[in-house]
Amino acid sequence: MTLEANALTERGFAAQVRKIGYRLAAPQRLLRKYYSYVLGHDVSKAQARTMTEAQLAFFAVTLPADYPLTLRVLACVWFVVTAKKLRIKS
Repeated sequence: MTLEANALTERGFAAQVRKIGYRLAAPQRLLRKYYSYVLGHDVSKAQARTMTEAQLAFFAVTLPADYPLTLRVLACVWFVVTAKKLRIKS
């Protein structure tokens, strides 16, 4: 079976892929807007990603009470590294 695609079909497919990508990136855009609002200045995509990573690392350090010591140390190291990344980029 041979499938033939014309230019119109290809453009329609490309437009659908762009729409899907835009919708999947919505949470990241919303977080970036939130961080910008809270901090009072424009936050880049990379800064927003690093802030989110620092929050995840912080919760990995504080929330689980029954983690083994090794995982707690790794979570602490992860938090310190992401906090330093934030300090450098600010």
